[in-house]
Amino acid sequence: MANHLVLFQFIGGLISTSAIHYQSRYNKIHRSIYGLSYDLYILEFFSHLVSIFCTLQYKFSPLISKQYAERFPLFYPQDDPATNLPISIILLLKDILISISSLAILKQLNKYRSSKHIFQGISIYCITSIIILIIFSILTFTCSRFYLPERNSGKFGIFYIEHINYLWVLGNFLSCCKFFPQISINYMGSSTIGFSSKYLVLYIISILCQFLTLFGDEKPFYRLEFNRTPFFTIIIQFISLMFLLYQAQFLYLNSRPYLPRGK
Repeated sequence: MANHLVLFQFIGGLISTSAIHYQSRYNKIHRSIYGLSYDLYILEFFSHLVSIFCTLQYKFSPLISKQYAERFPLFYPQDDPATNLPISIILLLKDILISISSLAILKQLNKYRSSKHIFQGISIYCITSIIILIIFSILTFTCSRFYLPERNSGKFGIFYIEHINYLWVLGNFLSCCKFFPQISINYMGSSTIGFSSKYLVLYIISILCQFLTLFGDEKPFYRLEFNRTPFFTIIIQFISLMFLLYQAQFLYLNSRPYLPRGK
């Protein structure tokens, strides 16, 4: 049964989905994506896709259960179903919903690409981050499976649980950084045009809901849900959103877009 703190994260995820929906609606009404960051939604999509993959592995992989039981027998004994790795299904559902919503925006970024300005597009930093994630994942996966099935160990000390844990960390790193490109796009254009105010307000509410999960949980650390959004991701996203709010309501308030449309 999901506890109330996990429910707060789930509700926050539903609000995030609504925020993305309002951004999609804004784009559709204006038939434009002028001023909207491509990187934001690519990072949004990939970070949640990685989270979904890791969650499914934690939940259903016998190899991960076995390796956790061998490494932490007091916390996750394999012969006791009640001590299986703690995974929240409703948080998995939250990640799926946000991924689907982000994919809808990515389709709009392609559909209305003629309306973008000269600084919009997929940045080299975003491409590099995704490539590094893929290459690193392939390397850690190869190392983790090197001695299987003869020996339940990995080359260079990288077990399969390390491979999934590294992926989880990289996915959260992408999630931490996802608002940075939008801040940069606003700065380069000295405007927040194209960035839905409802999206911003709803996402801030979403993060505030998730802030509540940082306090009051009486569970021991090893029973916390593996797919819960960690505190550092929530805090960095909150700081980023406050900067976006500053740009929208103070720094570039009533600023008119001046950048020419690109190709």
